[in-house]
Amino acid sequence: MHHAVFVHGWQGDRSVWNGVIAEMGSGMRAIAVDLPGFGDERGREGPYTIQRFSDELRALAASLGTGPIVVVGHSMGAKVAVRLAIDAPAMVGALVLVAPVPVGLAGFSEAGQDYLRATAGDRARARAWLTRTIHAPPDGATLDRLCAIAAKGRTEAVVESLESWMHTDLEEAAKRVTAPALVIAPERDQPEKAKTRVADLIPGARYAVLPDAAHYCILERARETAEMIQQWLREGGDREE
Repeated sequence: MHHAVFVHGWQGDRSVWNGVIAEMGSGMRAIAVDLPGFGDERGREGPYTIQRFSDELRALAASLGTGPIVVVGHSMGAKVAVRLAIDAPAMVGALVLVAPVPVGLAGFSEAGQDYLRATAGDRARARAWLTRTIHAPPDGATLDRLCAIAAKGRTEAVVESLESWMHTDLEEAAKRVTAPALVIAPERDQPEKAKTRVADLIPGARYAVLPDAAHYCILERARETAEMIQQWLREGGDREE
């Protein structure tokens, strides 16, 4: 039995994992979390940083008492997962990083940073950004769902966590990761960056491209995402509990 914690990305919440978890079957005990400031945890105070989020996961992992866990992170959540694997290697049996942001500095232009900052608390701008994270032409129901999730995020949390994941540099520290890692790169989400800026920096990481998928593949291609994770785990991707 695998024990896994699923970590959402920037402006997400735990519900983005519902489809993937439903496809994982009975061989996994899955817990999806809301990070502080997001989803049902929007009322919690900061700091809203990669380090604080990692600390929260570390406390959760300790409370489970299951031994090493599989940590599955999407986008910003993947960087949180890497931070946890660096901070508490004995607690992490495996990492699954789906459409991850870079483990180093984001490297965005000033215009790119401003574009993302402007989505905080602005539903119209958030919708325009989220449209770019799913297939074109965008599915209306999927887009509406993502917009509703983003609207639940506390504005301060959205702003502070953005600055944290853009400017936290874990490139050197990632070389110390001992957990087996799977990096899933959606084909329509600049997959080469997931390879060079994530997979190539984590010792022994497996890199796999999910064909014809966009950034929010965990919503749009839940079954295929789950199958990739399951196959890797069946092949012994994680350390034995």
